[in-house]
Amino acid sequence: MNLRQLSYFVAVADHRSIIRAAEALHISQPSVSTQIKLLEQELEVQLFERRSDGTILTPEGREFLGYARSALDTLATAKAMLRARQATEVGAVTVGIPGSLSTMLSLPLIEQVRRQCPHITLKVVTGLSGHLSKWVMDGTLDFGLVYLDAPVLGLDLALLMKEHLFLAVSEAHSADIRRQAEHGDLAFAALHHMPLVLPSREHGLRALVDKVAADVGLKLAVRTELDASELLVQWVLRTSDATILSLAALQGIRLREGELHTAHIVDPVIERRISLAYASDRPLSRTARRVEMILRDLLKTKSCEGWWKFAEINE
Repeated sequence: MNLRQLSYFVAVADHRSIIRAAEALHISQPSVSTQIKLLEQELEVQLFERRSDGTILTPEGREFLGYARSALDTLATAKAMLRARQATEVGAVTVGIPGSLSTMLSLPLIEQVRRQCPHITLKVVTGLSGHLSKWVMDGTLDFGLVYLDAPVLGLDLALLMKEHLFLAVSEAHSADIRRQAEHGDLAFAALHHMPLVLPSREHGLRALVDKVAADVGLKLAVRTELDASELLVQWVLRTSDATILSLAALQGIRLREGELHTAHIVDPVIERRISLAYASDRPLSRTARRVEMILRDLLKTKSCEGWWKFAEINE
């Protein structure tokens, strides 16, 4: 039994004639007759009586007609639903964004999704890259932005962009930095003995900074640990400590002009990679892919605004 046989059966029942049913379906009469005969053979009942006044349903045929109409109506409803989803994205999507990017991206992403896809319900979760990765794998998040360089079992990573990290110090304590900086660049060696406030060791930025320091044989003087980007900046403004951060972390934080001084760290530069993370065993829904596209466009727009120096989009 197949849907073609059901549609032919209903057409014959409605028209009370195989000839008229064939004309309505724009197919040949033998084709209709053959499919009806195959359907009767499979059901092991006679569905029609061929009489001089037309093709009439048998009692078994009248009973089967309700089931046939229901099956065809269900299929039509399914088709209509899928076509509607193709025209309009509908559903809930949960996205993870690291804290250093959250202030810059979260609200604009929600605004863009609401404007472009009003039928999508978006939830943004902020956390460390390690936590976001686990939440992507266990299904808490549909996908997330992460700072990861090495492959992770269970995750597919798509590199979005690279950025350089900067030293940040309050204007009141920036005189030494200004003297040592050349055209805004500060050698990594200048961080020797400099009092620093950095995220804790489980934070991706801290792990990256520690690795670069170990590679060049430099011991860093980390006096305080704070994981939240906004708290790092506030601590720098209140003390003589400096910090290392992404320029993106400063977006959305209210600062008076000249209140914070930044210098591009070089020799070597500290390069951080921003990737999209997906669960390897779970493909993205069409709705989640739409949100991903909006997020990609938003990051590209931000990288072209001029303030995000040494940020490079991976085309």
